[in-house]
Amino acid sequence: MKNIALTQLAVYNEPEVINLDNEQVIRLLNTNLTKTMGCTDIGVVGYIASIGAYILRNEKIQTVSLLMSEELYKNSVNVGVPGLKKSGLNSALALGILLKNPKQQLSVFESVTNDDIEKIELLLSEIKVSIKYKKFEHTVLYEELTITSVEGNSATIIIEDSYDNVVSVTRNNEILEDYEKSALMGRINPYKIANYDEILTFVNKGDFTGLEYLFQTADLQYDNAREEIKKEDGNYLVEDLREAQKECFYDLSNFLRKHITVPSRKRMAGEIYTVYGVAGSGNLGIGTLITPVFLSHALSLSTDVKHKIIVLSFLTSVYVKQEMNIVTVLCGTGHATGCSAAAVTAFVKGASDTQIKEAVNLYLATSMGFVCDGAKLSCTHKVSFAAMNGMIAGKMVLDHENTCDGTGLNKVDLDKTIKNLGKLNNEILNSANKGIIELI
Repeated sequence: MKNIALTQLAVYNEPEVINLDNEQVIRLLNTNLTKTMGCTDIGVVGYIASIGAYILRNEKIQTVSLLMSEELYKNSVNVGVPGLKKSGLNSALALGILLKNPKQQLSVFESVTNDDIEKIELLLSEIKVSIKYKKFEHTVLYEELTITSVEGNSATIIIEDSYDNVVSVTRNNEILEDYEKSALMGRINPYKIANYDEILTFVNKGDFTGLEYLFQTADLQYDNAREEIKKEDGNYLVEDLREAQKECFYDLSNFLRKHITVPSRKRMAGEIYTVYGVAGSGNLGIGTLITPVFLSHALSLSTDVKHKIIVLSFLTSVYVKQEMNIVTVLCGTGHATGCSAAAVTAFVKGASDTQIKEAVNLYLATSMGFVCDGAKLSCTHKVSFAAMNGMIAGKMVLDHENTCDGTGLNKVDLDKTIKNLGKLNNEILNSANKGIIELI
């Protein structure tokens, strides 16, 4: 049963605007880079169920009631459950209950076994499951689970604002402070990059002390993608590129597409596949981190340049997403991936700071109406096509084919364009989720 109120979102507490230095970038890294198993939106369903089941461990579960924000419902209802390879919120709840491992957080499905999968249907036949969704005034990401046992005990858990932000845990209406993750309030990004010039200045300085984890994670994400491509016997690795193709952005973008599509498809289809997400999105982590490493490999860039474009890609994605609600009406993952791809493509070809901003702006000029119709398998192509188009936007600017003249939603000033993107997503299209859910 659905329960939707057409009310506008309340204004969030405004994050602190920061000027970028190593300390601040490390803070952004800590709040925007997370390990996740499967689609993040289905992972949080398993996570909250795992908390409840752990609290009532050694008891027989009787009922499970889940209340979700409509935005989270839209992004989780059609996505594959890791290990199960098919969608189903009921199954995600059941699997989380069986695993009972809340310490894994958003990687709760990482330890799933065939034995767990075989127990899902039996468990669902024994318990009563209720799933509802509604519009919340104060947040786009809300999840409240109440779980009861045959023995007469109950637990209620609330996750709000960020996927791993547990704000309340009770057992028989008594607060269990040990389960509340007040420290994870830091995951609700409290920092806001002042403007895009801050990013370019920091990248150009090239002092990345303390960011080794970012570089290691980017390499790992890229290497994992390569291994999956090899399993498919695809000729889309860098070593399959002819020398002439390395100078052609159309060919490079097609090879990049494969590096993003393959790992994204595995996680969206519900296979056991771990990725590192950026700004709350596993697919954004794939696009953001793989693109610069792929280009570095294909173009034989120095380690110094490689590190610069990894940081540029990461900060660009964070900057775009900071203007958008964590669960978006527009495809925030596609917008951010395309912007970061445009930026790093222009950078590696020697573009000026102005041209880099023009490349990002040009990508947004082609994608401002990029709508999210729920997380699902076809999202793999959304994020990979966004990266391809971002690369082409970078090429067009270098070829002096930029045509952003300040009319429409795209302004000559990139910062104003991105703020318009946020306003379009957060305010103007805020009520669109109702219609989208009805259509899907």
